[in-house]
Amino acid sequence: MFLIFHVALPLIFSEIPKIKKIFRSKILIIIGALLPDLIDKPLFLLGLGKGRGFSHSLLFIFILFLILFISSKGNLEISLSLLLGMVFHLVLDLPDIPLFYPFISYNFLILKDPIISWITEFFTDPVAILTEITGIGILIYILITHKLYHRSKFLEYLKGSPSILNQN
Repeated sequence: MFLIFHVALPLIFSEIPKIKKIFRSKILIIIGALLPDLIDKPLFLLGLGKGRGFSHSLLFIFILFLILFISSKGNLEISLSLLLGMVFHLVLDLPDIPLFYPFISYNFLILKDPIISWITEFFTDPVAILTEITGIGILIYILITHKLYHRSKFLEYLKGSPSILNQN
């Protein structure tokens, strides 16, 4: 999966009315949705990993959730919002992730030129193209539904402002 769908799917999920009350911080959902790749991809490019390493595991998510929960003094809204994004990321990357690492060893294909490979996949894989187009549609839907036409409204939405989230 690629960037846009990783962000769009947990955001649209968090628009479900009962879920919207729990997962208000959209920025934390977005960070959670991107965090596994923000950690593993640079390490891979530096030759220190396989592109989908430890941050794509349940153990990493559990440890990060605990650290965030404790450091936020038990604030479930913060820790659960980040958790939601990360869980969606892992689900979207299945089956090619080390979900139970380090308890089960995983062998991955090592790409010689990963950037070229990622770009080629982005433009030639119908699933990648379709998911990114779907992600763009979801993001446009969210922008229109919440009338996020101005920077201030957009920032309120990301912060989880009740005035924005209670619309519709």
